[in-house]
Amino acid sequence: MSVHIFVLNEKNFDVCIRRGIAGIPNHEKDQYNDALISRMAPIRKGDYILFYIMDVKELRGIYRVLDKPFFDTTPVWESQDPNRVYPFRVRIENSDYVFENPIKLNDVYDLKDNGLMWTFSLQRPGGASNTLFSITNDEFQHLFRLFLKLNPVLTPPRPIREPYPYHEPNLLSQLHLNSNHNPKYEYSVMALLLSEFTEGRFKGIFGEYDDFLGYIPTSFGREMDALLITHNPLNKDEVIAYNIVEVKRDRFDEDGLVQLLQYEDWFLRKKVNGDFNMVRATAIAQSFSDKVVDYVEKRKQYEGKGIKLLVFSNSEHGFELTPIARP
Repeated sequence: MSVHIFVLNEKNFDVCIRRGIAGIPNHEKDQYNDALISRMAPIRKGDYILFYIMDVKELRGIYRVLDKPFFDTTPVWESQDPNRVYPFRVRIENSDYVFENPIKLNDVYDLKDNGLMWTFSLQRPGGASNTLFSITNDEFQHLFRLFLKLNPVLTPPRPIREPYPYHEPNLLSQLHLNSNHNPKYEYSVMALLLSEFTEGRFKGIFGEYDDFLGYIPTSFGREMDALLITHNPLNKDEVIAYNIVEVKRDRFDEDGLVQLLQYEDWFLRKKVNGDFNMVRATAIAQSFSDKVVDYVEKRKQYEGKGIKLLVFSNSEHGFELTPIARP
């Protein structure tokens, strides 16, 4: 079960909890619309939803996802720009824990300072504001405990007064693909990949992951494309492996490899205290340069540390990943 945080103002939040719906705005450029779709793609039925209210710097929740995200242009929220209608949407309902007292932003930062929150990010590396981001289940547990401390007495939540009607989950139909179903942008690939992770696919390749995120912030101003997390099946509080995933739409070259290795190094230093056995790395693209393939083979031979190289394909039958064919 994943946890997603929508960033919005007080007025739009009131609409969300009255109508039982959350959404993010569209963009005038196709590429960035696909980026927004890729942010919504990891959301699935039963996930938890939190809201960060910009006006008062508060985190409110907790709500549950009713069904898969969808695209719909029916006006719901007020907007100064008539062309921005928040068309990427998901229906929500009250969870068993809709807390009256919110978490203040400074309390979230206290958790970050103590190393308990590391994916909470209101801004992207380039400085743009995040409208939606996800956090790990482990981080959510810290927020949940804090909610309970701030709300010793639980009160029944207000009902969803005007529930939004059901819509078919047509979100991915808005992606920009070529005539042969090939994704037009890297964000298009990300949306397809993250959508597959919501279905628990490719465990024959990645192993038994039980949590995943897209667009993970780092301390050096870059975002990892995706991260798969595996917990100890006998102790769900213990993470035993992270898999860092770097995605390219076309060819994965030396620049992409350097980027992936930087993420791996950062993770080893910042998250797992140098434990190589906890960190795995995967590159996904349509092809790989000879230098990348040669490096990966030599690294496996001399260091015993592998990098998965996976070729993606997309057709009318679906999205697939295939390990590269060795000569």
